[in-house]
Amino acid sequence: MESHYSSATEFVPVEALRSGDPITDVHGGGHHYRVLESKPVGDSCVVLELESKANDEFRVIEKSFPAGYQVGRSPRRTFL
Repeated sequence: MESHYSSATEFVPVEALRSGDPITDVHGGGHHYRVLESKPVGDSCVVLELESKANDEFRVIEKSFPAGYQVGRSPRRTFL
């Protein structure tokens, strides 16, 4: 089954993300985030500090991803 995000989103590995990149975790529920910081942990893992907005509130979370994990690069936009 192909994700419905695949035709509208560029897929990039988490290792290529930089601060400020808007992303969508297309394999983890389609949540939208803005990358605040990317921290490689050895060769096998990347920890991302992410900003999200839900119910008109911003929150910051850390999520770890295996190296090579693909996320969708969202169109540049600001949180409203």
